[in-house]
Amino acid sequence: MKGHGLSNEDVKRQYAIAKAFFDLPLEEKNNYLANTKAGDFRGYKAKATNGRDNDERYNIPKFTSEHVRQHPQLILDHYEEIKNFSLHIHDKILLPLLRLFAYVLELEDPEYFVNRHRYEAEGLEYLRYMKYHPDKKDLWAIGHTDYNTLTFLFHQPVAGLQVQTPTGWHYVRSTPDSIIVNVADALEFFSGGYLKSTVHRVVRPPVDQADEPRLSLIYFARPEAQVKLQPVRSPLLERLGLQKPIAEGLEGVTAEEWARARIAKDHRFRAGIAATRETEIIAGVQQKYYD
Repeated sequence: MKGHGLSNEDVKRQYAIAKAFFDLPLEEKNNYLANTKAGDFRGYKAKATNGRDNDERYNIPKFTSEHVRQHPQLILDHYEEIKNFSLHIHDKILLPLLRLFAYVLELEDPEYFVNRHRYEAEGLEYLRYMKYHPDKKDLWAIGHTDYNTLTFLFHQPVAGLQVQTPTGWHYVRSTPDSIIVNVADALEFFSGGYLKSTVHRVVRPPVDQADEPRLSLIYFARPEAQVKLQPVRSPLLERLGLQKPIAEGLEGVTAEEWARARIAKDHRFRAGIAATRETEIIAGVQQKYYD
């Protein structure tokens, strides 16, 4: 996506803040640990000590009363700048795209998706600073889908992101003036499977970049906490014979329940509690992982 209204300088500023955060002593970062065991990604996740991942993350949730929490002084020093950056993504990038998807699906209400992503409503939407540390493993993040609505990935120069296509895995080209936008689980559920959640992974960069840390700047747009993950009634899908009922097991499951269940299962694997990645997420609904 181009023409999104954020300058290269805006993005570089966020990367500078991210780098400064990850340069903080581990003892200080550990004061802001996310409660991933409970399915909560807000705050800091350290690099695993058991070798099951090689990344650090700091997730900054929506700037609403629901998410008032402690942050390092570094984040507080740039709080308004980070807030404005996040709000721009939500208001100026996410919402127009949601209206576009409503148009594509020929929904009678063009604000159908917008009204399920109100910024002031409860929901686990957040901006992520992420750092992959150099690692000899070929696969840094196994192939997976995200569990939100849309994922926005900002340009960074170190290669590694790949998407799965009918012809196999392919690198995603990233340019300084563009944002990579991935469809995620919630939008697939809303569209009855018509819009496919993007299968992606991160591999070890090419030899000339393999010893460099890989910083990522990502925004995860997510439906409001209590929104049910049920398909919308779409004239397009009906005309194509693709209008599907809600997936078995998802009856009554909310966006927050789905997200928290996936985060908690991810925690169990990363922490070594589960020997392998668990595919049943909630109510018998399965999640696939890809080599």
